Amino acid sequence: MTVIIPHITQAAAATVINVVIVFLEYTLALALVALLLYFIPPVNSALAWNVIGRSLHASLWPTILHTDSTAARGTGYRVAVFSYLSFAVTVLVAVGGVLMPLGLSSGPTLLAPPKLVPASFVADNSPLGLATSPRGSDYVYTRSCGSFSRVTCPGSSDNVSFSIAPEVVARFNATPYSPFSIEYRRYYNGRATPGDNETTFYSQFSTTESLILRNGIFAVGGLIVDMDNPGIGLWNHTLPTETPKGGMWSQDVMWLEPVSECVDTNLTVDYTLSDSISTNLVDKFNLTDRGGFFNLTREYPPLDRDGQNINLWQHAYKGAVLSNFMAMEFLNNLTRNESSFGRTFPLNDSQTLFPVGKMQTQNLWWLPGGDGSGGIGPGLQTSCEGYGGADTANITNVAVHCYLLFAPPQRSDGGDARLPEDNSTWTQRMFSCAVATRARMQRVQFSFNGTMDLTALSMSRSDIDTPVLWATEKADLAITDVNLLWGRVPDALEGDPTLWTTRSDVFYIPAGSTDTFGSTLTEQTSALPALSWNNIKQIGDTGTSSVMDYTALSNFALLTKFQTLISTDPVHGASRIQNLIWTDLMANNALGTASSATLLVQANVPSIAYDLRFAVPAILLFILWIPLFGGAVFVLITGLLKLSYVRHLLNHTGAGRIALGSSALKPMYPGAPRHMVATAAPGTPLLSESEKHWAKGAGRTPVGIQSSGWGGPYSGSSLEFVPLSAHEK
Repeated sequence: MTVIIPHITQAAAATVINVVIVFLEYTLALALVALLLYFIPPVNSALAWNVIGRSLHASLWPTILHTDSTAARGTGYRVAVFSYLSFAVTVLVAVGGVLMPLGLSSGPTLLAPPKLVPASFVADNSPLGLATSPRGSDYVYTRSCGSFSRVTCPGSSDNVSFSIAPEVVARFNATPYSPFSIEYRRYYNGRATPGDNETTFYSQFSTTESLILRNGIFAVGGLIVDMDNPGIGLWNHTLPTETPKGGMWSQDVMWLEPVSECVDTNLTVDYTLSDSISTNLVDKFNLTDRGGFFNLTREYPPLDRDGQNINLWQHAYKGAVLSNFMAMEFLNNLTRNESSFGRTFPLNDSQTLFPVGKMQTQNLWWLPGGDGSGGIGPGLQTSCEGYGGADTANITNVAVHCYLLFAPPQRSDGGDARLPEDNSTWTQRMFSCAVATRARMQRVQFSFNGTMDLTALSMSRSDIDTPVLWATEKADLAITDVNLLWGRVPDALEGDPTLWTTRSDVFYIPAGSTDTFGSTLTEQTSALPALSWNNIKQIGDTGTSSVMDYTALSNFALLTKFQTLISTDPVHGASRIQNLIWTDLMANNALGTASSATLLVQANVPSIAYDLRFAVPAILLFILWIPLFGGAVFVLITGLLKLSYVRHLLNHTGAGRIALGSSALKPMYPGAPRHMVATAAPGTPLLSESEKHWAKGAGRTPVGIQSSGWGGPYSGSSLEFVPLSAHEK
């Protein structure tokens, strides 16, 4: 049977137990002696008196009743000192035994030396894990190439099959960090078009469980998700099976991260709410110049093209400048001198491509007339992103996406943003953002408490200092025709004629057909980052119903989080919003397959901590113990005190011997020499030389009882002991 006691620590419980035990120990001893004295017969043997005396004097009765055996005065300073020490030791033992447990507490978890242990797969039981399509040998990596008609994919021999050439698979699968270490979380298995003989996998891109409101780094099925420094690690989790207390280990994991830069256009959309409960829309609103028009630069924004060494800020800045310039053309060829800080330009729904009042993204040509009628819109998009669909797909054409972000609405009249009301004024900042995806290797440190569940995992990640070799397929195809395979490859493949390679800490994913067409129906898993960015570029579009409503129009917790990010740091907050949404989309749609059946684990070892303040009585006791115990050991080892002498004294100080007069205790009378002993009267002969020699070896002086007078009482006399001579024994 188990007793549960709430609101008490283990140390406090141990203290209570010690108090109870000490109380029982001393009170039981008192009770037993009292009952013994009551029930003993008046006449007993000498051996019985020995036992009775030992029990009586070992209890607290002498101390309570202040009897002779506890008196210190009149005993001589040596006996008094040791009597006081004995009392102090008794008190310290009792107090220390009670107080010492109070200092105990659970200490930090320590780690045992690393040990290779087996590991087993742990399923994700969250909604995200339950919605994951089953894995198995049925899952096949497929691809197709060609934008309007099928073309031959890199490494393949024809343009009909959806399969990937075995040599291509082998080349990238030479490390666990390949394009084949990522799968769709959900997929559809079917034919591309009616009449096709082969089936292929298509992504089912959607949001099952949004993670965007969570913080920290955590595990889900097939991934490590970091919402503090947004990104995902491709890892299919296994936990060690021989560590009941848990442990710690590390793994190298391929990480995918969103990278974004936003530039403030210095334009805002401002409006006033009126009867928003019934309409939920605003009929009229203004575009306000806060430097985007009157202070627009006259220099054409530069854009350095240096392959993998991209400068996303330049992309975002170029998008902001060209977008503002195009907006000025739309506003009747507005000039810089015709505008000023705070000037407003009335607009209505017919003049824009979107309703205000919610966070959303738009193409750089967000105003009517810039949508391609004169070729302005697509040209602006290409200028910002740095590539077009007709360009060659290769390692230097990085998949950059440009768009405008209309930040979440914020009150401009000083009111509480959580309380929309009639006649309240609101503003939305406009940012030009350039985004991309990079892969990198991270060393992830795992720890868990022994529970075989993903929620028991704790993780942290750090960079791997050594640059690694990254590669993409080498193909002579347009970006619109192919999604290149990419990933980390072994050093032996550096210089392989079928690959573009680069050695770097990070690798920016190259542009492909999904980046240009924005299709959400693709069978190639390496296109998942592009699918996520394409969905972000459509936030606010009612046609993207398969993913969460990231406009935060109906999710007030998300709206508050986005508003806080913008108000704290507008530019950095705008970038972070993009990164959080991308990470959320990838976590819902990607699944890592890299795993390990054995792990090098440092098992957790429990420890205790102790507060030394509660050990003061025990420390004092130890300080007394060192010289006393050391001195006792010294006199015993050196022979200054013989055990035979100790036995002799124990026997002759027994109450029975004293009562019968057979003890070696003899009275020594005043004025008599210390070497003179008396048995019945003065004048007893001196000790023999052999007796004096024995006494000196045992106690160094002859011993006896020093009486205060002839035949007088000696209850207050000092005691000394003399050994019996051979004929007396």
